[in-house]
Amino acid sequence: MTPHNSVYDDIEQVAATGGGGIGLSELKLPEGEDERVREAMAERDLRSLYCVPASHTILGMSFGPMAGVTMSLQERIDRICTSIERLAPFDPLAIVVAPGASGDGANPVGPVEDVLTALPVIADVAAAHGQTVGFELLGQRRGSPVYTIPDMVAIMDEVGRPNVGLMFDPFHSWPEPDLHGHIREHAHRIVGAQVCDVRVQERSGMDRELPGRGRGVCAEIMATLLESGWNGWWEAEVFSDDGTFFEAFPDSYWAMPHEEFLRMTKKAFDDCYAEAWRIVTERAVTR
Repeated sequence: MTPHNSVYDDIEQVAATGGGGIGLSELKLPEGEDERVREAMAERDLRSLYCVPASHTILGMSFGPMAGVTMSLQERIDRICTSIERLAPFDPLAIVVAPGASGDGANPVGPVEDVLTALPVIADVAAAHGQTVGFELLGQRRGSPVYTIPDMVAIMDEVGRPNVGLMFDPFHSWPEPDLHGHIREHAHRIVGAQVCDVRVQERSGMDRELPGRGRGVCAEIMATLLESGWNGWWEAEVFSDDGTFFEAFPDSYWAMPHEEFLRMTKKAFDDCYAEAWRIVTERAVTR
């Protein structure tokens, strides 16, 4: 979420603003410097959270750095598997792989059968490197063919690989009918939780809000995750395009100095996390 930083800038600034871990995008890793990056993280006592391959979708993506890139299914599988081999030494909590998204909710990307073909191969490569796959739920409005927690779990069950779990983000899931019930039922399948909030007038997939702002859905959802036993890491992921990915929003957070943006995000998360625990307590009292 810091497009104008190098990975070394990210390490310095995340540590300076109170983060305990860092999400890694393969696109930011300079060739031949992976060991140096790991050493820089270790020096600042930062662990690797959720790693994103350079091309992390099975069916393609309509927003972000790989938007519109055309590849065959086999090419996508090969690229993801190669990325897993590179990212495994960082020992992340999970390596993120998503179905894909067309950008048009009325015309989702497909075919979904390709996900069932690709995911077992990807999972087996990850398992061979001792890694977990975070199967990322992308929103219906963003054009994903699979967009509810039960449907994602059904795919994971069909694939049948124990090292595949659900990567969850309120940005994608907040409109899901009976979302809180689905979280409670399937929380044990969640291996990663990213955090942001949703703008009231959402302009693109790269237009997100700080936790607790905009629609303010994040705290309630975080509370349900906490009630359901989630005790893993939370990773902030606030995309806010300044023209880096096609649209320059006049109120873009990315236009800010990135350390200031990270500090603001950490404060917003801390406030939202505290509010989530307040909601948990309130719910327990009213039951």
